[in-house]
Amino acid sequence: MELRGKTAVLMGRFPGLSRATAKAGLEALGVRVSGSVSGKTDLVFASHDARGPKIGKASMLGIPIFDWKTLRAVLKRADESSADDGSAGEAGFVDHASLMSAADPVALLDVLQGADWSAFVAKRDLLPLRDRLLKIERTHGVSEAHRFATDRIRGLDGTRLQHPYGHITEIESSALSPCGRYLATGSWVGDDYHRGGALQIWEVPSGRCVNVLDRIDGGVGWPDYDDVIQWSDDSTRVGLAYNTNQVGVFDPFGAGTHTYPLASASVTDGASRPPEWALAPDGRRAFVRAGTSGSIQGCVVPLEAGDLYWLPGYASPSHPYLLGEDLPEDFGEKGDELWPECGAGWSTDGSRLYMYDHRRRRDLVIDLATKRISWATKEDRTKTSAGDGAPVADESGGVRVSVGSTGVTFRRPDTGGVLADFEFLLEPPGPRIFEDDYAFEEQNVNFALDADTWCAAFDEGVVIAPPDRREELDAVLTWSVDRRFAWPVRWGELDVVPDAQAAAERLGEDGFGFFVRRYVERLAAAEAERATKGNADVQGDGTWPPPNTATVGDLFSAARDSVSSLDSSWNFAVNESLGHAARLRARRGEAEGAAELLEAIPDADERVVASAHVAMLLARVGRTEQARAAFDFAEPRAEAALGAHNAARVTSAVAGACQALGDTAAADAWFARAREAIEPETNAWQNRLAVIWALTECGRVDEARSLWTLPDEDRRLNRPNGLYAEPWLLYLLSTDRVDLAGEFMEACVPPRDRPSSMIDALVELGRPDLLRSWLSDSWYIGDEKYERAQAVADGAPRRTLPPTPTEEDVAALAEAHAELLRTPRAKRERPTEELIEQAAGCGHLSAVVDLLGNLPDHDFNDRPKAAFSALWRATTGHYDAPW
Repeated sequence: MELRGKTAVLMGRFPGLSRATAKAGLEALGVRVSGSVSGKTDLVFASHDARGPKIGKASMLGIPIFDWKTLRAVLKRADESSADDGSAGEAGFVDHASLMSAADPVALLDVLQGADWSAFVAKRDLLPLRDRLLKIERTHGVSEAHRFATDRIRGLDGTRLQHPYGHITEIESSALSPCGRYLATGSWVGDDYHRGGALQIWEVPSGRCVNVLDRIDGGVGWPDYDDVIQWSDDSTRVGLAYNTNQVGVFDPFGAGTHTYPLASASVTDGASRPPEWALAPDGRRAFVRAGTSGSIQGCVVPLEAGDLYWLPGYASPSHPYLLGEDLPEDFGEKGDELWPECGAGWSTDGSRLYMYDHRRRRDLVIDLATKRISWATKEDRTKTSAGDGAPVADESGGVRVSVGSTGVTFRRPDTGGVLADFEFLLEPPGPRIFEDDYAFEEQNVNFALDADTWCAAFDEGVVIAPPDRREELDAVLTWSVDRRFAWPVRWGELDVVPDAQAAAERLGEDGFGFFVRRYVERLAAAEAERATKGNADVQGDGTWPPPNTATVGDLFSAARDSVSSLDSSWNFAVNESLGHAARLRARRGEAEGAAELLEAIPDADERVVASAHVAMLLARVGRTEQARAAFDFAEPRAEAALGAHNAARVTSAVAGACQALGDTAAADAWFARAREAIEPETNAWQNRLAVIWALTECGRVDEARSLWTLPDEDRRLNRPNGLYAEPWLLYLLSTDRVDLAGEFMEACVPPRDRPSSMIDALVELGRPDLLRSWLSDSWYIGDEKYERAQAVADGAPRRTLPPTPTEEDVAALAEAHAELLRTPRAKRERPTEELIEQAAGCGHLSAVVDLLGNLPDHDFNDRPKAAFSALWRATTGHYDAPW
């Protein structure tokens, strides 16, 4: 990144680097450091604590904003290409000629025993050694020389056991390195977007995975997008389109459980998909298609180190990252823009860019030094970079690769037979070796050897697997050396053990062995607890679903517990859901259960509203003493709970409780305040229906009716939307207030806006007449619905809630669950939610409770939402929270 003559601004505090030191270092590089952002500022270095207004000003001026990692890299001025790997000018651990001349295992062993292994350098010495051992193996089999060499290789710091199953979702993209030795395969995200995706690096000649770059933010690329993986010409950097709309370069041979880019650029202003882009041959710049103020809609940004955030659309057309203004005279009208639709191509020396103009079917060439734009000649087209993955110095050994969405196959150069074949996303039956433990998810130790067998592998060489499957383990595992080269595991004995207990003994007390031992101890404790409790609640044959022994009370408890780990940012959803659940328990006459739910409501004002509602409902079902206990909490806190946003809800709730408890005068006063709090401009129908519901529930129906009987003009312009009208109508039907529902729809809900959820409610009320007159013009209603409604009208019993599962229901659940277990774990969340809905709909509450534990609980939209939806479905017959 050229900085001489530029003006920079430092923002925030930089870790381990004083502002004075940073300023002095930049000035030594010829940079003018300014104290404030202006139109003359060329770039900004901002730390994580930089003030938003200052960064915002820089963004609006079109100034590139680099992070503190970029600043440190700039000041360090590390020249990565000058690092000496010891591959030249040294004899190495052994003379390679003597290595090649060893004709049999005895001679080779003699050479290896006399070698200086302290001088072994993998980049220089491993491939000749491995090639020689492969040739010896073909004629003599695995010998003492192989075992001796493997023992020394395993002793290197950069050697670790690697399994190839890092992708937890389908492979979306792949690219060969220009040298041909490496293949990169990338996968997108699963249900958990924040877990990220994976990039796997394969050594082509050996057909083995040598590295997994895991948890890449936002996943690699996007489904059905091409060219999201691009290598630098020297095969030392790999560029990715990742995290939806960012581009970055990564170290393909880097270590770490979480993978971070060496450098990244976010220049698309929040685009919803990956941009068109092209990595420069040196891997330290990239062209990115983006909206700009110039003629060519794209820019060339540095990707040396750190993170860049920039809005090129706000930058001056003369900005050095933009690509010039003057298009060829015959390009088109003045002011025309070129939006590259097939990315860009770089010249081999990185000095020019080539872009295709679809309208004229010609290539443009941009000289990056002069910003001159011209039509490309035939000579120009022969000078494009080979950075698109075509080998320029073939080190593939002739091995051919095919990549599918769930598999990678390597074929031998001589026979075309399979060298290695890997199938991803297999889900053997039963639990993995290490289940539901963060440490093992981080290290990704579990893998499927085939469709029936779970195994686990540890860096140290311990493998949990059936002891008779060693040959198959050799077909998938490898010793990865420096995360670059594969070394066959068959040349040295793997430590194969049958279970986690044996693995804990082998791994010992240190390192990852600590986590294995702790896991084994937890399993033993859980097994002992089960033995103490007995097996009365355990289904011995392991089939699913479990016996349906759960109650509605268990479902209420599961819903309440599902929100216990959420932080306060979810209070708005937790308050509402627990309030609805408490009202439902009160309507069922379950005062103690309602009280437990009220206590769990986190915000005091919302607990006041919910407590008053519960008091009203309990009083209406004759539970006056319990109603008074709930109101004793709400009444003295009501005034303090009032606010501009909730006045109608608080006052109407307190009014309804007063009325239900017999204090008509207080109810009149509170209802008067509630009517005044209905604000016609803000949440009009949300507030109006809150008051209408309270009036209706406590028996003041005529007053409720007056609040929806509006003048024609007001009704035409201000109707309730479905979010408010649907639960209100379902409430009226579920409490047999059919006439009121008809009146309300006639006044406020035209036929096209009537919810389809009313169909089942009317069916169970035995009203085929209303199905026709209210809903048939807006919704298709099958004959079976009319037949069922008529049967209820003729005396057939209404369905019970929750219903009792039939044999057909149980069989359907078992089939759906088996299909769920065949789904990749990273993509099970939505199918699990659908299965919970299915189980709740047929009344299998034990299946619901069992499945809820498989959903994450850190986001309300995961386990909590599924739990409350199942509760509503099982107890009311529909998915809306009950009024």
